[in-house]
Amino acid sequence: MAEKRGMSGAFEALDRLSGREKALVGGLAAAVLLTFVGLFWFFTSNQINNLEERNETVRSALEQIGTQKDAWIAKKARSDADNARLDSNKLKLVREMESQATRLGFSIEDFKENKRYLTDNRRRRRKTKERQTVVELAEESQTVTIRRISLEQLAEFLYNLEKRKEPVSVTRLNIRTASSDRQVLREVRMTVATYRNEEVQL
Repeated sequence: MAEKRGMSGAFEALDRLSGREKALVGGLAAAVLLTFVGLFWFFTSNQINNLEERNETVRSALEQIGTQKDAWIAKKARSDADNARLDSNKLKLVREMESQATRLGFSIEDFKENKRYLTDNRRRRRKTKERQTVVELAEESQTVTIRRISLEQLAEFLYNLEKRKEPVSVTRLNIRTASSDRQVLREVRMTVATYRNEEVQL
């Protein structure tokens, strides 16, 4: 009831205004309405722009994931295969090298063994006094001397070692040729290494 009275009073007051005053009141009302519309549009457009920017960022990230997915899967497959080779490596270097040398018709002298860990997980894991088992990447190598061998024999020997499914690598190779025949190698000194994951007790 009070609202109806208030509205009727407002209309009566508006009727009593002159034409010029009514135009001013109408202009003021239009200005207020336009101001509200402008503010609403400003804040709404800012929010829409922010949402569009976020959507663009997400869309770009999804596109990158899509394009890199295959490469990542292939890289992970290679990494898993390498880890499987390291886990299953039971190769005995001395036995394998002697077997290859015998098959190719030469002998190996002066086997010198060396072993080192290429990772340092023991230091990172030693936080408690309890006994722990960690996995370290171990490199086991043999440094050998071979005398009076042909270049062809050496090439086949190295090829047969490095083509194995176990990870094997020739890490050092020094060759001295015979002065009378360059195809005959007077002395070859090499280091051959194999790699495996090894459990170490702390």
